Amino acid sequence: MLPSAAQTSSNDAISQMGKSTTLLSMVASAGWVMIPLALASIITLTLIIYCFFTLTEKSITTPELLDRMEPFFENEDLDGLAAYVEVRPQATARIVDRTLQFIERHPDAGAESIETVAETEGNRIAASLNQRVLFIMDVGVLSPLLGLFGTVVGILNSFGHIAQEASPMRTMLLAGGVSQALVSTAAGLIVGITAMAFYSYFRGRVGHLISILESEATLLTQELILLSQRHRPTKIK
Repeated sequence: MLPSAAQTSSNDAISQMGKSTTLLSMVASAGWVMIPLALASIITLTLIIYCFFTLTEKSITTPELLDRMEPFFENEDLDGLAAYVEVRPQATARIVDRTLQFIERHPDAGAESIETVAETEGNRIAASLNQRVLFIMDVGVLSPLLGLFGTVVGILNSFGHIAQEASPMRTMLLAGGVSQALVSTAAGLIVGITAMAFYSYFRGRVGHLISILESEATLLTQELILLSQRHRPTKIK
């Protein structure tokens, strides 16, 4: 009778474990660590969508922007150019606007000073572009660590329960506890791999955008230097 009862108990335990291996129950069994992992996944998705909509060539320059600025350069109309770029959101327009503000405050500034101002503004914009994708990388690095931490906590809990359990089913309980604890590692790896894959993609896109920014900003800055030199006030000796 005893062996039969033990076998029945074993079968019941196996049946109960089989019923509890649904995806939702596995996620729930990982414990509170799934909360920050779920938050990390939401942040990753939000950043990916944000980067898809903001890291575009239109955010750097557009043919329409360059065509509209060309008459201002041809007519040497610095005031009109300043008024136009002030309301434009593109990165090249931001550089031209900041450079024109400097030229207006310092009409005697040399070419080197003007180039420094334009380069500083360009570096600020480039850093802003890079920072967006670095947030994705941060999530990609932290997510697997959170998952590993959840696994360690789960295994410690499993051993704690086994130490207090006198049943011969301790081995099965350990196996079940460890498998459930590994769910957090799997979740962390999924979030981390996804984040790093998109980080790699957006990093290449940012590099392309920065090269466009440098090319356009260099040409526009030289145009501004030439205009400032022609409009430089003549000193009375």
